[in-house]
Amino acid sequence: MRILLAADIDLAKPGGLETHVLEVAGRLAARGHEVDVWARGLEGTPGLDAGRSSRASGRPRPVHTLDSAGYDIVHRHTTLRPRRLDPGPRAVTTLHFCVAAKMDAYVRMGRLRTLVRPGNWVARAEERRAAREPGALIAVSRRVLDEFARFHDIAAERATVIPNGASFEPPREGRAAWRARHGISEDTPVLLTIGRHDFVKGYDLLGRAWDAVRSRHPRALWVVVGGGAPERSERRLVTGSVPRDAVTEWIYAADLGALPSYYEGCSVALLEMLAGRLFTLAHDVGGAAEAIRSGLNGAIVARDPGAWTEALDRAIRHPEGRSAVGLDASYRWDAIVDSIELVYRSVRAEHP
Repeated sequence: MRILLAADIDLAKPGGLETHVLEVAGRLAARGHEVDVWARGLEGTPGLDAGRSSRASGRPRPVHTLDSAGYDIVHRHTTLRPRRLDPGPRAVTTLHFCVAAKMDAYVRMGRLRTLVRPGNWVARAEERRAAREPGALIAVSRRVLDEFARFHDIAAERATVIPNGASFEPPREGRAAWRARHGISEDTPVLLTIGRHDFVKGYDLLGRAWDAVRSRHPRALWVVVGGGAPERSERRLVTGSVPRDAVTEWIYAADLGALPSYYEGCSVALLEMLAGRLFTLAHDVGGAAEAIRSGLNGAIVARDPGAWTEALDRAIRHPEGRSAVGLDASYRWDAIVDSIELVYRSVRAEHP
């Protein structure tokens, strides 16, 4: 098949959506499909080959002009679409998150300024239009599908639920060597979060809980992978942007993971931590409750600083070690691409 993956994102920046697009594109190309990728930040993006077609190189090719002609499938990963891209019934749209649901979550928290930002309403209208256009829909979690049904009247049977994936790759250096490299002793309890510094990630709430936990466990260190400019104090280490293999090293060097986000569609960061068998605490957002098996590989925590303080304190006092359960193998990227290919074949069968 000849496939165009289109996403109005900057692939040069780290993030779950960016990871998803690159993983899916790379695996489709490796399977012999002709795969083109349209996005921002294509220059120098690892895994892309600008010089040859996918069938010649085995890697996806970046394209800088949007044109749906000649493709068997046009797969959109953002709902904002340039008007010149009109794939008709050959479209597949992945719903990675629901702007309307995120706005609703913010309003319930008392963050009313979300209602006066024009960009939020534009994005909400765009996702409503995109979800109602012809073509197949994929939702990255059951909750995202339910949100589109609730806010945009999308029939549940229109969409297939296919989550984000995880790499399951082991570290190269390993826990002891990585800790030694960063001056962290083996007896230091390390809490790990992964993601940019943004209100939606819930670092403000986790920070309040961490202050209380540190009074009980003064040696504990909170490592933020990503999170802005690198910095380090006694209580927290911020790595700044790091390559993917460094993320894996931090997952295996940590003792406990956290996803305090106020809203998610299906967090790749959470899946990666669980795939690395890191016991992880999370809010009940996106696909968290689908991936976490309570008490075995993690736990769902109420959105409250006191609840987080107690959950963190309990986990540090009684560390679980590496989880024997981890993440189900159905979240491997190859399994995810298997499911996406089935959607493509269904679309082609309906619209040859």
